[in-house]
Amino acid sequence: MGETHGSESRRPEELLRDMVRSAHDAIYTIDRDFTVLTWNPAAEELFGYPAAEIVGRSADLLIPEDRHADQREMVLLLAAGARLERFRSRRRHRDGRWLQVTLAMSPLCDPAEGMIGYTVIARAVSARERLESSFQALLEAAPDAFVGIGDDGRVVLANTQAETLFGLTRHGLIGKEIDKLLVPPLPLGAPTGTDPDEPPTVAHRNDGCTVPVEVSVSMLPTDDGRIRCAVIRDITDRIRARERFLQMQAEAERARVEAQLQRAQRLEGLGQLAGGVAHDFNNLIAVISNYATFIAESAAEHGLAEIAGDAAQITKAAQRGADLTHQLLAFAKREVVRPRPLNLNEVVTEVEQMLRRSIGEHITLDVRLSEGLPAVTADPGQLDQVLVNLAVNARDAMPRGGTITIETCDFAVDQEYAAGRPHLHAGQYVRLRVSDTGTGMPPEVIERAFEPFYTTKPAGKGTGLGLATVYGIVTAAGGDLSIFSEQGLGTTFTILLPGTDAQPAEVEAPAEQVPADYHRGTILAVEDEPALRDVLYRILAGAGHEVLIAADGPTALTLAAGHPRIDVLLTDVVMPHMLGKDLADRFTQVSPGASVLFMSGYARPALASQGTLDPEVPLVEKPFSKTQLLAAVQQCLDK
Repeated sequence: MGETHGSESRRPEELLRDMVRSAHDAIYTIDRDFTVLTWNPAAEELFGYPAAEIVGRSADLLIPEDRHADQREMVLLLAAGARLERFRSRRRHRDGRWLQVTLAMSPLCDPAEGMIGYTVIARAVSARERLESSFQALLEAAPDAFVGIGDDGRVVLANTQAETLFGLTRHGLIGKEIDKLLVPPLPLGAPTGTDPDEPPTVAHRNDGCTVPVEVSVSMLPTDDGRIRCAVIRDITDRIRARERFLQMQAEAERARVEAQLQRAQRLEGLGQLAGGVAHDFNNLIAVISNYATFIAESAAEHGLAEIAGDAAQITKAAQRGADLTHQLLAFAKREVVRPRPLNLNEVVTEVEQMLRRSIGEHITLDVRLSEGLPAVTADPGQLDQVLVNLAVNARDAMPRGGTITIETCDFAVDQEYAAGRPHLHAGQYVRLRVSDTGTGMPPEVIERAFEPFYTTKPAGKGTGLGLATVYGIVTAAGGDLSIFSEQGLGTTFTILLPGTDAQPAEVEAPAEQVPADYHRGTILAVEDEPALRDVLYRILAGAGHEVLIAADGPTALTLAAGHPRIDVLLTDVVMPHMLGKDLADRFTQVSPGASVLFMSGYARPALASQGTLDPEVPLVEKPFSKTQLLAAVQQCLDK
């Protein structure tokens, strides 16, 4: 018999023992009572226990106390014939520290006795495995769905949130085409679903529903190639919140526009009332003031100084009434105005010194004017009134001193800015701002600030017509007026006036005095107020004119037809039966050489649109004085 190699002569059980002893994995066996039976060198190295120290002792030395019951359940599974493939767990080292290990357990069987115990194979978890585990735990803890996509466009990785989002198990997600899960297809780079004007990316669920999502994609290099990593966030709540926000924004804008419209309508209604009252007051004041003049003249002729003084007081009171009615008419946009192209900076400069005197030394006036402004079309006297009223209002809000700032600049109004502002249209405007550092106004005061006779000042300190007048003047000029105020910080009035390409021009003021060598002529005076007709007759006849008096248009035309020559038609604008302008048109056909002089304090809509009056239209405003009336008549006779 030939010689046999040494390894071949060894028995299989010896080879198996040598294999276990030389294995890199920790291999040990335990009996059915969980007592350690064998322990290889790798187990000594992994757990720190020499074989002589642990063999014969309970394997519970290695297992956390809170996992003993779990371990017993595993043993029961093994006894039933199961095999426990690699799973991760903790085991105690001899020095007391805990090790992260992967384990595999299988039954230990004897051919004669059957199952006598269990075999355990243990291996320390590597750094790479720990990193992979941490990465997986991070994915599972993420609030958003996460999927990894291979080069073939199929899902290779998914977390629990992805299962929830798509309604599929992880097994069902792996291998799915991503383009069937997300529409439109995934981009590479910036997140999708963030632009509210673009349709969002949608995730298609397994139940047929779709979910709006935001997707961010990045590339992840791996040993198996690059993976597209998609973080997918459900933005259903965000879209609903945005829709609700847009709805609330639209509702707020609608409420704001409705409030502004209601406010404009309320002020328009108050304006109609104020205009009608002021018209009647003008007639009464014209009668009162002129009869006071008659009394003063008669008293002076007879040396009755006391009566003349009383008449003067009546005249002063009538003038105050006239000022109030002018303010009412300005608010109602029914005052006769003579607009012309103006340089707003020049208007501010001309009134600046007067303002400095009127506001007092304890107030600082800061004027900031921008150059190159377009002209605005307005009545210069009315703009003076606007500046004075706002400056006085600001002064009264700063009893302990402060600063009034007047600023001008050009301002472009677009459609968005003009929306909800009934007095504005898109275009080029000039902005005038008057600010103070005073006490400010609460919202309920701002809401009513432009109403006539509304005032927060003590009795006798204000009429409540200043801001109402400003409002009427600005809106009648096609502009807009707004207030910004905070209590304790001050108030800013912002006025926008439409710009014009026309160049500013000087206009001569009408004569206020009658020349000594004035002409006499035949005057046809038409007035529906009986007392005022008497005043007109007395003034004109007293000046040497021949006077014809009529109560309305038809009567005036009858008189004109029966008289050989009439030099001037003096007519009220607003009358029953026939308006003054209609009367003038028919009169000039009968007497083409005669002049026409209107008298009114309530011109719209009788003379021109928007309550304005062309510069060439002669007009004497009510309430007029004797001197003003005669001077206006003389200008007509001199033409």
